[in-house]
Amino acid sequence: MNSHTHHRQSEEWHDLPALWRQCVARDADWASLVQRVDPMLRSTLSGLGRSYGVYLNRDLLDEVIQETYVRLLQNDRRVLRGCRGRSGTTILSYLRRVARSTLIDWLRARRALKRGPAVELSIDALDGLAEYVDGFDVPSRASSPLDAIYLQELRRRFRRECWCVARPGGTAPRDIWITERMVVDGWNSREAACVVQLAPATVATVLSRMRRELRRRGLVVPGRLGSSA
Repeated sequence: MNSHTHHRQSEEWHDLPALWRQCVARDADWASLVQRVDPMLRSTLSGLGRSYGVYLNRDLLDEVIQETYVRLLQNDRRVLRGCRGRSGTTILSYLRRVARSTLIDWLRARRALKRGPAVELSIDALDGLAEYVDGFDVPSRASSPLDAIYLQELRRRFRRECWCVARPGGTAPRDIWITERMVVDGWNSREAACVVQLAPATVATVLSRMRRELRRRGLVVPGRLGSSA
């Protein structure tokens, strides 16, 4: 991106914060905001669909776009009000996260209605969703850059062991993700359940089963693998 393009895009989004705040206060036409952000959202959702192994044709993309707008406006515009709109960059980042959360929920709903094998989300997709789920923000457990490096290596080794014991099939990435987050990162069952859309008790059951299989492999897993482990 050259400086001219960057300047043009900066100008294009310069008045977005004011328009956003007006829509929150119901002082502006909602259609004006939709017209402004719709191309960006479509591009974002198309790219996310491809990364999740799903092709969104025009009709399906329209459906997810509408779901995204409904999510922003429902419950007295709760999600729309979740971003204060201090800058165009902040608003665009927020919209992308809402769109990503909406897409994954939409995929889950479609899988629940379809017969045949489920199309499960990858670990990378779950990691992406974990960054933001309907306003529920789980902080990183890494307390320092050194701790973060340690966790990265620990995660790599732990995930390799989990792949060896996970049940074959579409739920393996989900089960590995749950185990990794709860053991390596110290998440609780409520936090993990918020991402994978399962009951906390079901998440706890998954973790218990994975621990049992890891023990059979000779790996005793404590409650949480801390930085001093």
